[in-house]
Amino acid sequence: MSDEQRIRQILRQGEGPTVEFKEAHTDLPRSLFETICAFLNREGGVVLLGVRDNGTITGVDPHKVNKLVKDLVTTANSPEKLSPICMLFPEVIEIDGKTVLYVPVPPGSQVHRTKGYPYDRSADGDFRITDPETLRLMYLRKAAYFSENQVLPHLTLADLNAATLQRARQLAQVYRDRQHPWVTMSDEAMLRSAGLWQRDVQTGKEGYTLATALLFGTPQTLLTTVPQYFVDALLRRVDEDRYDDRDYIRDNLLNTYDRLIDFVDKHLYDPFYLEGPQRISIRGVIFREVIVNLLAHREYSSGFTARMMIYRDRVVFENPNRAFYQGPINPDSFTPRTKNPTLANFFKETGFMDQLGSGVRKVTKYIGAYANGKEAQFIEGDMFRTIIPLDDRLMSAMVAPSVAIASSDQKSKESTGVLINVPINVLLSEPSRQRIAGILTDIAHDKPLRSTQWAERYGVTEKTIRRDLEILREAKLIQFEGSKKSGRYVLTPTGKQQIINE
Repeated sequence: MSDEQRIRQILRQGEGPTVEFKEAHTDLPRSLFETICAFLNREGGVVLLGVRDNGTITGVDPHKVNKLVKDLVTTANSPEKLSPICMLFPEVIEIDGKTVLYVPVPPGSQVHRTKGYPYDRSADGDFRITDPETLRLMYLRKAAYFSENQVLPHLTLADLNAATLQRARQLAQVYRDRQHPWVTMSDEAMLRSAGLWQRDVQTGKEGYTLATALLFGTPQTLLTTVPQYFVDALLRRVDEDRYDDRDYIRDNLLNTYDRLIDFVDKHLYDPFYLEGPQRISIRGVIFREVIVNLLAHREYSSGFTARMMIYRDRVVFENPNRAFYQGPINPDSFTPRTKNPTLANFFKETGFMDQLGSGVRKVTKYIGAYANGKEAQFIEGDMFRTIIPLDDRLMSAMVAPSVAIASSDQKSKESTGVLINVPINVLLSEPSRQRIAGILTDIAHDKPLRSTQWAERYGVTEKTIRRDLEILREAKLIQFEGSKKSGRYVLTPTGKQQIINE
């Protein structure tokens, strides 16, 4: 479904419990954050800016679009305006020659306030909550529905990993184009700002939540607080009944993410891929999204294990889940639902995750190029399963972690009899292997040739030689030293260790 079709469908649906239209020609509407707060406190929803109550498109001033988007995102991240804060990702969509801002709002796992008051959604209206009993029921609804909100009164700052707390600040700062509020906050203030300190309305006790332990806890803290939590990474390329390699992970979510990414880098290929003039790692894009979804949307009250299993022809992710329906997900028409809004908001704030549902769309976009035309599968159920197909040709080239290639360059005795172990991340033809081995041999024997000279020697283009050099750089076998004009390629320490003179 295109963006325009999506907007027209919402316009036909009209305003209701999950849809709100607001005019916004040059400025944000005064009541906008009352609606956003109400959506957060109920089931989430969509706000269309530049549309009258009756569905007529009036549009946003095209010259003010960037300002409106910036104001909206900034205000949603201001505790003075919205508490707890929320990451919003408005989209600019052109329809009938006019500009509309599409603002999806996820359901919150906590009770949100704006201007000091909580708001709730009923029919197509936003209502300020002043009745204590209604507010109590709202807290109970959120606490019962989202296990990440479980208050852990015994949890203190001493139970958290200080290095991970500092890393969160750094990630948030890098992700923003200006100073992030967390940079100047104390640890306690930062955790409160992220919505990780709550009050249990049933017991009256206050404390850090289960989400806090998951994000920042030490392994010992997680063992005592969430004993059922760990992630199992398995390589089953040869032995599918047991495993060829394994990483049993019980660590906070940021460290778990790193270890899962490292496991992927170790055992899966990363083909050469250009998006426009720039090379991107489609392996990185695909598995970054799937791994973040594995961590952000897991049902942590479940005793089932989350697993990543790499087979010869596929990678299977299994995640304990609170299912909203059963069966395969259609990436073109599914409605994303967040399972852990506080965790998801943290991953958005630190740049690991984009807007809700974008992971499925990104994987769908790149999987054809990664898996030779095959499609990924997303299956909703009590165990959410994601199946990433693999290219059989490229996986066959990775049965061993590295492959030996020998130089066939017979022009000098100095360059024969050299064996180089090159980690394979791309499928290489035999001529390419021989050419890359010859280039590496020249560099090993301190022959400072240029790409033009290598291209002439092997009868290929300079572009091909530059690709060969890129492969060697990514394998961490060579590096460039000196200026662009007078510098040269030399072996890295890894490259020196990999070369065996026979």
